[in-house]
Amino acid sequence: MQTYTQLFKFTAMAASMLAGSLFISQGARADGTCPANVKEEVVKIMINNGAEKMPDEKRLSLEADLYKKFAPCSKPDTKLLLPEGASCGKTSYRGSLWYEEMSCCGYDPQRRMFACPVSVKQSYGFGGSPLPGSREYVLNCVWSGGGFLPVAMDSVHLANASGQNPPWQFAVIAAANTNINLVQPMSGASRSARSILSWQLQPTDCNYKPIWGNVVDYMIRLDQ
Repeated sequence: MQTYTQLFKFTAMAASMLAGSLFISQGARADGTCPANVKEEVVKIMINNGAEKMPDEKRLSLEADLYKKFAPCSKPDTKLLLPEGASCGKTSYRGSLWYEEMSCCGYDPQRRMFACPVSVKQSYGFGGSPLPGSREYVLNCVWSGGGFLPVAMDSVHLANASGQNPPWQFAVIAAANTNINLVQPMSGASRSARSILSWQLQPTDCNYKPIWGNVVDYMIRLDQ
């Protein structure tokens, strides 16, 4: 009888462990911050609201509501951070880096272009492939003397890649077309710059703290 009781307890424990492992594999984050399918939910909400066809003002309002709803997901994943020295500048803010991370940015003063590599760490969490997918935004700012001001912003589109193995290296290229005086004249002067990576929710200013993404501060030079 005791043998059967022990066998029953062992079977129940094994079933419990299996159920837990299945739960994790189906979407639960092991660190307990947000479920792995949370970004798919963001994409779905934006699709259902027709965000792609919204005027910018209305879309940004929707994104602000989503920011409030999903802000708790911004907890950084310390085990997934790039090692010290891997960044070309100072990482001044970290959101969740489970899915993507930006280690560096640079500026081409002759072409007035910022280039920021983005490491994509997961094959999921970016929306269905090839569409709707989602976007990795990067807002680039330059110090004005009294604070950072926006100079360039753009994004790169990406989607889920089931059956493929991460990581992948994307890049966001952005032309300086706002507050141009901050990157002129091309006199060889140095400037402090800040780049903000934010998945799907467009950064609205130079103090923006992304839920998914990070902020890098670094130096640029305005050579001819």
